[in-house]
Amino acid sequence: MLTLLLSLTFAAPLPQGSPAVPAAVAVRGEAELSPASAFASAQRKVDEHVRSLWQERAERAVVDQRPFWLPELLADAAVRRWLAELPLQQAVQLVDREDRERAHEFGNSYQTTLWVAEDARATQRLEHRLRGVLKQLERSTAVRLGGIVASWTGLLILLGWLDRLSRGYMTGRLRLVGLLGGAAAPVLAFVL
Repeated sequence: MLTLLLSLTFAAPLPQGSPAVPAAVAVRGEAELSPASAFASAQRKVDEHVRSLWQERAERAVVDQRPFWLPELLADAAVRRWLAELPLQQAVQLVDREDRERAHEFGNSYQTTLWVAEDARATQRLEHRLRGVLKQLERSTAVRLGGIVASWTGLLILLGWLDRLSRGYMTGRLRLVGLLGGAAAPVLAFVL
């Protein structure tokens, strides 16, 4: 009974019609010697925090969306490129800021704490863009793999035709040319 009374006393309900405040995360920067460098340190920490969140989301999206035939190495490279272009400052919104000043015998030090919350619209937009990047990677890889299969088939037909034409005199040389061409086709497809 006492816990019920205390929970009702300390839990203030939100007024009707007020939007729910997004969950904010406190990100504390390093202690620096000037307020500007303390704020810059906190901004770097926010960028690292947002990048780690999106790294986890991207890994989950790759696991959920990657087909079995798509090499994981290609998917990881596409995610790394996407994360490098990620607009970190647009993914979150600044909710609050706290600046602390400490006095030392050598001078003052400053530390900034930023409370940031994810922007729901930006999150949806970035997730949509990530899914689009993964779909584009899937399509381009399918085209490249199809090109490799087509080039191998063309090589087999061409070499078989040349072997027939030479009446079997160039079989060893033709096999060597076929192996070299078959090995070069995947390399050329993924480099170009």
